[in-house]
Amino acid sequence: MSRWSNPFVNVGALLLLAACQSAPHGEPRPAAQEVASPDAAKSAGGAPAASVAPVPERATQQYTDALQLMKAGRASDAELAFKKLASAYPELAGPEVNLGLLYAQSGKLNDAETAFKAALERNPGNAAAGNELGIVERKLGKFAEAEAAYQRTIAAAPDYAPAYLNLGVLYDLYLAEPQKALEQFEHYIQIAGDNKQVAGWMVELRKRVGAPAPAAKKEPA
Repeated sequence: MSRWSNPFVNVGALLLLAACQSAPHGEPRPAAQEVASPDAAKSAGGAPAASVAPVPERATQQYTDALQLMKAGRASDAELAFKKLASAYPELAGPEVNLGLLYAQSGKLNDAETAFKAALERNPGNAAAGNELGIVERKLGKFAEAEAAYQRTIAAAPDYAPAYLNLGVLYDLYLAEPQKALEQFEHYIQIAGDNKQVAGWMVELRKRVGAPAPAAKKEPA
């Protein structure tokens, strides 16, 4: 199964510092695949732009520099830079999200969980942090906590498609609830648009739960 693999957060707008989103990463799955945001920083994790305080120019430059370290594979230097940012700007969630990503990539799942929770303390509406927290908690075997993380993310950001997809994966592969999985995948398709891979999972799930196939779309006359 293919991987969506861009583990970095991009500098798009000042919003990313207060409520930045994580970029796609995942792992091969037997029937489905977890994903994160298809664009790291262009949406604001559920927080409206008007509610975000101006970010100091120095913080923006320091954040950009830290991201460059991350992209260059200098994980230790990037970690130190994000830690300094997180300490200097306790109102900003972005540094903690990136710390979580760094920890998750190096297999430090408990540290990643702590970082994503810290990001959510700073901005409870950060959809990326909530989604990533769910992924990490699933990997830790905390299925109930992962479910709750995805559900909170959906409540905070109803249009955030990755949370529906990941919740569907959790229901399908880990909680043995195919009907709930099907419902989440349907929500995902409604938001994200057609996806052949997800559509294939839905066909298989409909067979398992005995649900009828959706009516064919009528072509315009």
